Amino acid sequence: MAILGVMAGAVGLHFYLFYSRPVPETKVIDIQKGWRMVKIADALEEAGVVSSSFWLLALVKASGNIIIKAGEYRIEQGKLPSAIIAQLQSGTGMLPSRFVVPEGLSAKEIVALMVKRGWKDATRLMQGTAFLQKMQIEGNSLEGWLYPDTYFYRNKDTAVSMMRRMVVRSKKVLYEEWEKRPKDFTLTPYQALVLASVVEKETGQAVERPLIAGVFHNRLRRDMMLQSDPTVIYGIADFDGNITRKHLTTPTPYNTYTRKGLPPTPICNPGRASIHAVFHPDETKAFYFVASGNGSHIFSNTLEEHERYVDIYQRHKRRQ
Repeated sequence: MAILGVMAGAVGLHFYLFYSRPVPETKVIDIQKGWRMVKIADALEEAGVVSSSFWLLALVKASGNIIIKAGEYRIEQGKLPSAIIAQLQSGTGMLPSRFVVPEGLSAKEIVALMVKRGWKDATRLMQGTAFLQKMQIEGNSLEGWLYPDTYFYRNKDTAVSMMRRMVVRSKKVLYEEWEKRPKDFTLTPYQALVLASVVEKETGQAVERPLIAGVFHNRLRRDMMLQSDPTVIYGIADFDGNITRKHLTTPTPYNTYTRKGLPPTPICNPGRASIHAVFHPDETKAFYFVASGNGSHIFSNTLEEHERYVDIYQRHKRRQ
């Protein structure tokens, strides 16, 4: 019994020692493009992955010419420095990078973000027609079809593959909302996308989107001009941030103060909330709205009421 007790105790001790070992903590290290080895070594030491950046640099120097692949890595603490170097050389354990496309950006602004990220071909794709034809994009423009979302990608992903994902996502969201449209909805899917882009630019307040969509639907039914400042701005090549009376009275394809109906293309790339609002607008008697100065809008049923609010809030704006 004593011998069995000792054996059982030994087994228990072995079990305890085996299972009570601390699990190595995994750190996420973001090695950015253009970093020199000294900065990489410092980042690894700061994260606690290596105990000494000095000795890591010495090992790198002794190993000869080493090329590190930029990206986010999962690296376990306690890993041998030589194994870490090998991991950074091969790209093993590299996490997908994130590319965030905010709602309401124009195609030109999104392409600029892509170029900055390293996808130089994005400009050529936007300016050419081959990609548009291949993706069967309505409107002969990428505008409205680059869906705002967070996209994960690997270094091998190209501008074509990224843009294709945005267009496919945009079509998916648009036609999902189209399938749930009311029976009396009169716009085509593309017209709904165009109007959603205007709603997107008119307000940053999520709760206002269905109401603003309702106002625009009212105006379209009455054959009234939309009179939307963001459409006018989109049609100004050298807009400096200050919209003037001259801008509002100068005819362009996008000036909804001088021409009726929708602009010829979307004016930005809207998210699902704005697309949904166009398919399911609020029932309202309002035909007008004016910015209140705090990010929201004041809505009016009549022109007289609207002009009174414009006078109040524009005068308030001038005082500020």
